[in-house]
Amino acid sequence: MNEKVFDVGGVELHVDQRNFGADGGPSVRVYGEADGENIQLLRFDCFRKDPHYHYDPSGKNDQRSLDKASVPDSVAWTIKQLGHNLVEMIHTAGYASVAEQVDQAAVAQVLPEVESLMRDDT
Repeated sequence: MNEKVFDVGGVELHVDQRNFGADGGPSVRVYGEADGENIQLLRFDCFRKDPHYHYDPSGKNDQRSLDKASVPDSVAWTIKQLGHNLVEMIHTAGYASVAEQVDQAAVAQVLPEVESLMRDDT
């Protein structure tokens, strides 16, 4: 899958496939404008072996693994976070000024297409 960018609700969602060594899978990178720059705020890597997500991947890079026992479908989990917890997660990443500008409802409207793209190659 080629990268698809959704510019919606005050953020950009970049959806593509990532490979990292022997692992890989669909990925969503969330960008927002902070201090005049387009910054990667969050990244969700729905990898086959080690699904995980990052707060502020280009800065502090706080990576958190998803437990496959409690989160068997990392794509569904990612879509849920984007649809319901995006503002809170951007705050946690350290970008409160970006979080305040996010239109959660607008983001939620594109999530069916985002999920479809993520599932195409999984």
